[in-house]
Amino acid sequence: MESNLPSRAAMEAATADLLHLGFLEIRFLTAPLPETHPINAVARRRERANLIADICHQLPGLLAPQRRDQLADGLRSLWLTASTTKRRWLRSRWDHLNYDHRWLTEAGITEG
Repeated sequence: MESNLPSRAAMEAATADLLHLGFLEIRFLTAPLPETHPINAVARRRERANLIADICHQLPGLLAPQRRDQLADGLRSLWLTASTTKRRWLRSRWDHLNYDHRWLTEAGITEG
């Protein structure tokens, strides 16, 4: 394991918690809105939910027992391919979880 990587247990917990936060946010964003909200608000919420789903859709596979040894590579790939908006979401949720993501976000791989 690279010396600057967090422990595997920390990565697994942060990934599971990231999924949990993603699911909660998607649920919130897809809840029905009162008819008084403008139609573009619904479209913006749907777009945001899709963005979060796109970020999270491969994470369960990275937590599969046979793939957990590849979790760091999977998270690195997620970060490298993420747009600026996706990276902003990831950073904010990792910060919320008090997860030390500097091994990804400050590793000289910040171009989105």
